Amino acid sequence: MRALRELLDTWENWSARETLTRALSRIRTDDARDNLTRALAEAPEVDPLDALRDTAELVALLTGWQWQAVYAARADGADWGQIADAIGTTVERARYDYIAAVERQERCGIASADAYREVL
Repeated sequence: MRALRELLDTWENWSARETLTRALSRIRTDDARDNLTRALAEAPEVDPLDALRDTAELVALLTGWQWQAVYAARADGADWGQIADAIGTTVERARYDYIAAVERQERCGIASADAYREVL
């Protein structure tokens, strides 16, 4: 697995080029077109499939780490409804995903589940 910064750089570089390319197609003045053309020439080239691959890896990484933030929020007094709202899901799904993550950590011997289960 590559470093988070490298994955994010790929996404940011691809996104910047895409934005500049779209903007260039709508520019009406020569001066603005020249400025955008220069910016586009300086932007690193990134294949869209590389950006997609790195985005998928970023999502997997962040999803894998999300349970730690859920734990901290619960320990700070947030209820499951607040957590579900924060991550855009249902209470049931938030709890299920949290429990699944804690169980994975426990199976891997990475974390003792006792403290993490206390916030359920």
